[in-house]
Amino acid sequence: MKLPVSNTLPIKYLSAVFDNTTNSYKFYWFLGILECLKKSNKEEIFIEDILIEMIACVWYPINYFKLSFGKQDQLEKIVVALKNELEFEKDISKDDLINHLKDKSNKGFINRLLYELRRYVPFRFLSPWYNNELRGLADNDKNKIIHSNANKNFNHPTEMPIYKFSTEKTKIILNNEWFDYLLIHLSIAKGFTFWHLIKYLQKNNPNVPNLQEKLFPPLLRKLTIAKNYWQLYLDNFTDVKCIYSNQILYKNNISIDHYIPWSFVAHDQLWNLLPVIPAINSSKSDNIPSDIYLERFLNLQYSAFQFAMKTKSISKKMLEDYSIIFNENLNNIYLFSRKRFIGILADNIKPNMQIAINMGFVANWKFD
Repeated sequence: MKLPVSNTLPIKYLSAVFDNTTNSYKFYWFLGILECLKKSNKEEIFIEDILIEMIACVWYPINYFKLSFGKQDQLEKIVVALKNELEFEKDISKDDLINHLKDKSNKGFINRLLYELRRYVPFRFLSPWYNNELRGLADNDKNKIIHSNANKNFNHPTEMPIYKFSTEKTKIILNNEWFDYLLIHLSIAKGFTFWHLIKYLQKNNPNVPNLQEKLFPPLLRKLTIAKNYWQLYLDNFTDVKCIYSNQILYKNNISIDHYIPWSFVAHDQLWNLLPVIPAINSSKSDNIPSDIYLERFLNLQYSAFQFAMKTKSISKKMLEDYSIIFNENLNNIYLFSRKRFIGILADNIKPNMQIAINMGFVANWKFD
């Protein structure tokens, strides 16, 4: 993915910002700038506002989806510390989180956490513009060189940086040509950043599914199709029990549960969904169920799939999720023995559950 060309701007430097990235801060610093730009439409942006946008953007990937950003990543450490100290909910809305971060009563603690980001990030983002000047310098000397050159070359005809720094270093001031460029190409600039960010995250989360869905707060999930599917099954089999509570399920009083938590799989595919009594969802949350439930879940899945393939009331298109997980067409899956069906599904589910546990999802949940 490439940034749009420009006849006047040194796009090559911005294109190189994410080369050889070993920490996530550059991605989120640039996303923070773009968010502030979209909100204010102003060339001057407070550094603190950008840092707060960074925290808000990275909150869900780390605290909700439990993605790893690398052992040395400062953003991850800051966000985890914020959640632990201020006891924010992991699914707090972005607007509420930003308001809390700007709350004066939290100011001292937040300032201490953001100190390292404030000290380095605004300067190091501009490193590609000054690679020659920075070569061989001690790390402590680089900020001064970047600051000096950014302000000196602010209107340079071929080397102009995206921004310079205000006198008190509390703001960045966008170059007006870069300002226009970013406003015009805002969506492309974000896409460029997310594309590189996903590549970075894949290195630290090699077996985690749907990374692209885990960069943002989750959308409201629509489980109507799944609920209709299971209600039709329960309408024909009246003695089905909830695998967790062992209570009889009634089609008009069920909730739909993600066996492997949605916050790990980030999808609503039928092979991972099942009907449960309403009390289960609030109790289970995003915990990993105990192995004692797995066989019951697998048998329920097999029975429901067999029923769905036989009845004309269920569209075969609805069952395409099974083709994906089994890597077979539906007619072939229908011919599987119970043992084969269960074995293949278990072989897909067990590794995912272990990866989720390794990421920090709570294991061995049981319904009391």
